[in-house]
Amino acid sequence: MIAEYLQETIFIVYALLSIAIFFFLFSRLRRMRMIEVDAKQRAQKLKLAKREAELSARDIRSQAEEAARQRLAEADKLIEDRKAAAQKIEQAAADARARATELSVKMDERLLALRRDEEAVAAEKKAVGELRSRYEEKLLAAAKISQEEARRAAMEIEAENARDDARKIRRDILARSEDEYAAEARRILIDTMQRIAPRINEEDTSELVAIPSEETKGRLIGREGRNIKCFEQVTGATLIIDDTPGSVLVSCFDPFRRRVAAHALRRLIDDGRIHPQSIEHFVKSSHEEILGNAVETGTKTCESLGVFRVDERIRELLGKLQFRLSINQNTLTHSVETAQLCGIFASELGLNVSLATRAGLFHDIGKALDAENETAHALAGARILKQAGEPAEVVNAVESHHREVGHTSIYGPLVMLADSISATRPGARSSTREGYAERIRSLEAIAQRFRGVIDAFAIQAGHEVRVIVSSEEVDDRETRLLAQKIRMAIEDELMYPGKIRVVVIRELRIVEEAH
Repeated sequence: MIAEYLQETIFIVYALLSIAIFFFLFSRLRRMRMIEVDAKQRAQKLKLAKREAELSARDIRSQAEEAARQRLAEADKLIEDRKAAAQKIEQAAADARARATELSVKMDERLLALRRDEEAVAAEKKAVGELRSRYEEKLLAAAKISQEEARRAAMEIEAENARDDARKIRRDILARSEDEYAAEARRILIDTMQRIAPRINEEDTSELVAIPSEETKGRLIGREGRNIKCFEQVTGATLIIDDTPGSVLVSCFDPFRRRVAAHALRRLIDDGRIHPQSIEHFVKSSHEEILGNAVETGTKTCESLGVFRVDERIRELLGKLQFRLSINQNTLTHSVETAQLCGIFASELGLNVSLATRAGLFHDIGKALDAENETAHALAGARILKQAGEPAEVVNAVESHHREVGHTSIYGPLVMLADSISATRPGARSSTREGYAERIRSLEAIAQRFRGVIDAFAIQAGHEVRVIVSSEEVDDRETRLLAQKIRMAIEDELMYPGKIRVVVIRELRIVEEAH
């Protein structure tokens, strides 16, 4: 029994051990299986991560290549624009040199012709002198008196004529009143004042705007230049972005547009958001802001000249004159200069300095009105001044300073004189070399197309044209009519500052040759 019991116990123990060994081996195999599966999963994850890294690197490379291609395209376009601008400048310089050479050759030909004329005149004078000596000798021989006796008799006759002239002048002097002497003195003084040449003053056509960094230049240009194109289209000004560090240049011949463009550009840079919508917004607000400062500018100008009690509408129009140009001369600067000259002239002549200064300051106020106003600026300005309650002397001086109406006081001629000095003095108003040459050619062409004209020369910077006519084709009466026709043709066909004098020269030459 015991042996059987022991055998059963041993069998149970072996069975339990077998079961334990089986579970141990099963758990071991299962663990190894899980480790293998985990390793495969990790390998798969590692492979996926590697593939994602490769795709990301490929995207980064493609984006970098695209950005590089865009920058290269922008750089190529900028280089092409620079080359085109350089070619235009070179072409303009070549044209200017050619025109200068042509003018030089023409001037040399004219100088040679003048020298030949001078030599001919000198020869004629010498011949006339010899002929006069022979005639004097024949006359003295015929009269049977000496040369000294003839000279004495001629001097007695001239002395008697001079005494008669002196008596006539004395009667005229005694007949003239004291007021006429005062008017004559004023005229002489005004003629003398015309010789004044004030300082040279030219209007700039560009303005420099500072930028915080070079990165801002790229933002101003924008992708494919859209920002700079929008800015120039909206403002009407040119934005010059070159290699100058820390600044860009705003260029425009219109002072108002240039001021608006520079102000809008500064506000854009301060704001930092540069795109077409913000450009249009800041340009519009800058336009309204600068236009709103016109009253303040006009008030300061009046106060600086001692002109007070001026209507607000007049001060606003006066402030707007700073945005007007007349052949590159700022109209507000020209008005201030005219007012100062009128005040000086009135002080020298013993007139009312305040009235003269007001008339000079407001004489071009009509130029600040809207462009659709078809009335002459002198008449339009006089109408506004009359509505504002300005004195009658000021109104008449303004409306008559271009002779649209007659003068009713001395202040009209005074404003005309000051306006002429300020406008025609050296350096006041500049024009391009091409415009100057074209005006000279036009003057000469107009004069040469009339019958009987041999040649025509424009001198004194185009302010005088001298016309030489044939004495055989044109008589004295026709010469006067020809001068009037040339003057009317110039007035109808040309636009010019100041006056142009037309001088027609008819010379009679008689040449006889004795053999």
